[in-house]
Amino acid sequence: MGDYAVKTRHLAIELMGLITESLGIDPKYLETKMEDGMQVLVVNCYPKCPEPHMALRLPPHSDYSCITIVLHSSRGLEIMDASDDTWRLVPELHGALQVHIRDHVEVLSNGLYKSMLHKVTLNNERTRVSIASLYSLEMDEKMATVKELIDDEHPKKYKESSFNDFLDFLSKNDITEGKSFIESLKNN
Repeated sequence: MGDYAVKTRHLAIELMGLITESLGIDPKYLETKMEDGMQVLVVNCYPKCPEPHMALRLPPHSDYSCITIVLHSSRGLEIMDASDDTWRLVPELHGALQVHIRDHVEVLSNGLYKSMLHKVTLNNERTRVSIASLYSLEMDEKMATVKELIDDEHPKKYKESSFNDFLDFLSKNDITEGKSFIESLKNN
């Protein structure tokens, strides 16, 4: 697990460099902040369930981080297709890593990249195990929109925020009622 954590951390930093480069920004723009930032590994076990529709689970949500790298044993992750507001089951590619864009990147890119709304479905045939590795800045480090992406035609769409701001939001809001942190960051 330690080797996996080290290797996925290097991959996350490299991917963030490619993302910033795609925005026309120096690929090393966030490198030091990502190296000093947080990595959270979450192992989830979803046992097979005879009545999946009756099971309690997290509501659809986006994650507050830069990116998440996921390895899973079987399908079950669904993502919202924003083009038609329908849920799409992510195909199973055994042994493949999935890379998910998160709230920090949406803020950084002024909405050019969108955070992925997702949920997990259970099934009655097999147990699903996933390892989600979330990568973010330090607890108090604020993520802001890159200044080069703001102009008269493209005004700043998001307020800056930190992971601590997200935790504060969670303590004051019920995400089961559909309250979204990324929505709270949008400028009116």
